[in-house]
Amino acid sequence: MARISNYIFGRESRPDVLETAEAANLTFQKTAGPTTFEIGLYRQNIEDYVFAQLIDQEVERGHRFLVYTAADATFTGIDGQISHQFDAGHRLTVFGDYVRAELKSEDDHLPRVPPGRLGTRYGWENGPVSADLEYYRTFSQDRFASYETETGGYHMVNATLSYRLDLGAAKSVEFYLRGTNLTNELAFVHTSFVKDQSPLRGRSFLVGIRHQF
Repeated sequence: MARISNYIFGRESRPDVLETAEAANLTFQKTAGPTTFEIGLYRQNIEDYVFAQLIDQEVERGHRFLVYTAADATFTGIDGQISHQFDAGHRLTVFGDYVRAELKSEDDHLPRVPPGRLGTRYGWENGPVSADLEYYRTFSQDRFASYETETGGYHMVNATLSYRLDLGAAKSVEFYLRGTNLTNELAFVHTSFVKDQSPLRGRSFLVGIRHQF
């Protein structure tokens, strides 16, 4: 049986709080040739970072009382992708991202910090027909706030098949079929307040039309 927790929010009365940040970003980019990439490194020192902090809980009733407060925090991360165009119709991309967040003045971790992710995407195109197949692994999050629980990692497989009908004068209509979570993985999102009660959607399909004009 799923356990449902009720979150009750408040806001700390501190009118003098002003969130300020010092940030350093470094980007490596290649846009010409069959192999292209864009990789970014960053570090942010944020004073008075606003986040939801646990202040009390009623275990028997499943109530948790949170207040939006401010504390100094640092974020260090990397994100990017590398693609290779084999020929006019075949392209392979590897992508990923990771961030590590730390509280400077609190004996706790920041809540709802997304875990690392690493994946690959294969794209194919032949005239009006195109398709892509995407796989990525979202890793477990074992750095969590005191009122959170560890979130397990999961695998995700998505695919799209589309057909584009050119109408001339830079106009087109595209018909597509999109399938998500094709392996029907039970996956929980660490950034959600209600992750245990609301996992990601299971295997699903979407039929749609895009019109460019």
